[in-house]
Amino acid sequence: MTAGVILGIDPGTTGMGYAVLDPSSDPARVIDCALIPVAQRASAAERLAAIADAIEALIRTHRPTTLALERLYFNKNVQTAMVVAEARGVALLCGARAGLAVAEYTPSEVKVSVTGSGAAEKAQVQRMVALLVRADRPITQDNVADAIAIALTHAQRVQFTDAVARARWPARAARRPHRADGRGMS
Repeated sequence: MTAGVILGIDPGTTGMGYAVLDPSSDPARVIDCALIPVAQRASAAERLAAIADAIEALIRTHRPTTLALERLYFNKNVQTAMVVAEARGVALLCGARAGLAVAEYTPSEVKVSVTGSGAAEKAQVQRMVALLVRADRPITQDNVADAIAIALTHAQRVQFTDAVARARWPARAARRPHRADGRGMS
């Protein structure tokens, strides 16, 4: 299962970060990344509709195969958690309607993937993301850096899963005795 283009999403309360990543090159190439602006004075329904419109446009334009997003974690501020959950739900709905595979990662999984530490600070994530994609300028928006990190995490997970599958295939073939005529003995 080789990763195609990945749409990474970091749902946030002040804006939703997104990154469109092509993992087929080395290093992975960021095709597009930015913050989907969320109008603070708009109603909740209008904000969610704007997010949906933007995600659907990204999917039409870039044709990703996978939507990778941050798994919701416990938040002490219930109101903030609810707003993030609503935005995340919109992203999931858009991905499902477009037939994308969906992958979810916890914040600590993402941090480990890009920095090696699940306790990494935001600044560390931003620096490492810029290094990993060889960005020509610093990535200063938290939500955008996180969206790139989420997409990179998925690309890394797919690469690892593929490597394990390739390693298992020869091992299985070596354990299975074969007959002289080339057919397996089962």
